[in-house]
Amino acid sequence: MSATKLDIVSRYREHPGVIASLADFEWTVGETMKAERLFDDPRYTLYCLDPTHESAIFTALPAGVDLSRTPFMYQAQFEGAEYLVSLPFLDFAGLVDSVLVEQESVLFLHNIGRCGSTALCRALNEVDGVMALSEPEALTNLISLRHFSRAWYSAFIHASIVWLFRPCVAGASKHFVIKLRNQSSVIIKGYIDSLPKATHLFMSRNVIDWLASFHRLRVNRGDEPRRYSRQQIIEQQAAYYQCPAAEFEALAPPEIPSYLGLEGRALGWLYMLGRYLELRETGWPISALRYEDLQMNRDAVLSEVLRLMGLPDKALSAAKRAFETDAQAGTIFARDGDRGNTVRLPAEMQATVRRILSEQPVIDRADFVLPGTIRFRE
Repeated sequence: MSATKLDIVSRYREHPGVIASLADFEWTVGETMKAERLFDDPRYTLYCLDPTHESAIFTALPAGVDLSRTPFMYQAQFEGAEYLVSLPFLDFAGLVDSVLVEQESVLFLHNIGRCGSTALCRALNEVDGVMALSEPEALTNLISLRHFSRAWYSAFIHASIVWLFRPCVAGASKHFVIKLRNQSSVIIKGYIDSLPKATHLFMSRNVIDWLASFHRLRVNRGDEPRRYSRQQIIEQQAAYYQCPAAEFEALAPPEIPSYLGLEGRALGWLYMLGRYLELRETGWPISALRYEDLQMNRDAVLSEVLRLMGLPDKALSAAKRAFETDAQAGTIFARDGDRGNTVRLPAEMQATVRRILSEQPVIDRADFVLPGTIRFRE
């Protein structure tokens, strides 16, 4: 089996929210190399799955880079890549198809974004024997690979996990955490179908506070709210989650002809929670975790997650240390000092969001508690 080196000419990402792809780089074809070299050298890290060339793309990073210590794995890879390596899908999956994944040792943090998932991922990474990765994009790229057969889809998930946590990278770690992007809510079923014995948690948050978190970012940038037609919002959300527009047609009340600023994101919140509800209603093994509980009952939340992972109570003190600093420090998503978010969602936007919720048959409240949510005493 052989892989191909891709020499980087230039690199460009419009903003950190864009899903990583080979298109992030301008490159030229270089020399070939043995694929086995990739597996045994920790400098080669899985960056994305490229459907155009049907290849897995790896970044060659400087020695010593620890991607488990970065708030967003893909951004560190993009910035630090010295060159790329392309490996055909067939070899990507075939080279590791006999490598066993201990499903019980894997925790998936499915989430809606802006809900404490990065902080929880970082906290778990502080525990001895745990390696946690925040937003490995190969697993996000699976959204655009849904047209492959179920067998191939499962093979991609298995191969991605093996490559991400192979021995030369994971060292002595025996427990692994994967914090996904919120767009991955579209394909939660695929992850569970491939790894049903793994632990699957879905993190959510009150939609008004969730939108206020995004609003703070826009206020900090000096952005002025724009108004969009109902159809524009439907198309925007469908494109973001890479799903049919009809799924958002059903969530957008016809009585609301336009949306101001972030109001349309409420449809995305409904969509993500709806995917979780569908799984619970049909008996898929997944539980929910609330941002509010992580904030108010941090020790209890951490203790329960550690228990689900089969880790000892004594690991709690190590996990708690991660909350002493901002998990997203150094990124555009960092907190404003130590106060957290003090920017409220404008009253007009709050009113529109509540009007949207009032038209929903099930998820009809801003603080809707999902069935299967882990509960804690306050």
